[in-house]
Amino acid sequence: MKKYQNKIKRMITLLFPLFILFTLVVNLVFPDKEISFVENRSLQTFPEMNRTTLSDGSFEIKLSNWFADQFVGRNGLIHLRYGMLKMLGQKKIDHIYLCGKQLIEDAKLPNEKQMSRNLKAINAFSEDHSDVDTSFLLIPNAVYVQNNRLPYFSDERDQGKIMDSIYGKLDDSVQVFDVRKGLKEHSKEYLYYKSDHHWTSLGAFYAYQTWQNQQGNKDVKLEDYDQYVVSNNFHGTLANGSGSFGIKDKISIFVNKNLSDYYVQEAKQKNKGSIYDSSFLKTNDQYSVFLGGNKDIQRIELNNNSKRHLLLFKDSYANSFIQFIMNDYRSITIVDPRYYRDNIEKVMQDDLITDVMYLYNTNTFVEDTSLADVLGE
Repeated sequence: MKKYQNKIKRMITLLFPLFILFTLVVNLVFPDKEISFVENRSLQTFPEMNRTTLSDGSFEIKLSNWFADQFVGRNGLIHLRYGMLKMLGQKKIDHIYLCGKQLIEDAKLPNEKQMSRNLKAINAFSEDHSDVDTSFLLIPNAVYVQNNRLPYFSDERDQGKIMDSIYGKLDDSVQVFDVRKGLKEHSKEYLYYKSDHHWTSLGAFYAYQTWQNQQGNKDVKLEDYDQYVVSNNFHGTLANGSGSFGIKDKISIFVNKNLSDYYVQEAKQKNKGSIYDSSFLKTNDQYSVFLGGNKDIQRIELNNNSKRHLLLFKDSYANSFIQFIMNDYRSITIVDPRYYRDNIEKVMQDDLITDVMYLYNTNTFVEDTSLADVLGE
């Protein structure tokens, strides 16, 4: 028996280098893919080889990444890995919990130094613009709102404590709108996509309703909106990242029945007549039906009687929230700090800003490295 096992080991030792060589040749023959739609990320293409990259070691690192990213059959192996781990009773793949027919991303640990810098910048910006109303909406993720769906004996991080810590570092000049209770009350509903880390339009509505209630407006109802299902085959980032192939979502848009006329203006582009971009429904990035995805700056001009002009600092959670606040402002200037590089003070003046809002999901906010720079801190 031992002799047989040693023979098998020798065969593997001899054949493995040949397998690697064969795979390398195949990878060189087939053209590189720039994007993995399964993982929803960019892939390493074959690196440039020159004196600099060879001497500083970057060529070797990128070549290794290229081989891993361009490995023939890689997407199939990702799906296979998911299926095998699930059959073996695995409850979590990397940072993603397998919750029956739903995938839930774990709470992320804060980048404490950068997060403190961002909060300091928010406080300073609010103090410098004391004539402007500043609001802060931090959105909990499904791991907090729907934690009852997590597998038994999960070791998820306490996102509620993370959010409490953030709220405690904001000055009184920044009005905090805590939407946790409002979302928790509807936790059994379709608040978060099952295959994606974003919330649904319904989740965004309940946060909007809570935001309005905390300002004294108790009249916001679901019946105020026409709801349209625009996709029944959304396969999101969590499914792509884990390799799941059996979970799909539907995407709905909510349109206020009394919505004012409006247009959307983007940098270096013509005005658009809708906050929705249906072309993305034909792509892997279907969530970008809202606003056409993340842009550096966008402006919405509305034909209503409001005298309020909003500057919204946001991540992608705000993209589906904006459909609810359209009638609350005369104009909405949307800035994604991850992509914005210009002078924000000029925006404050040019767009006659009366209100500033920060809207982020918690997992993005605790890792953000851009907000403080945009605010000038």
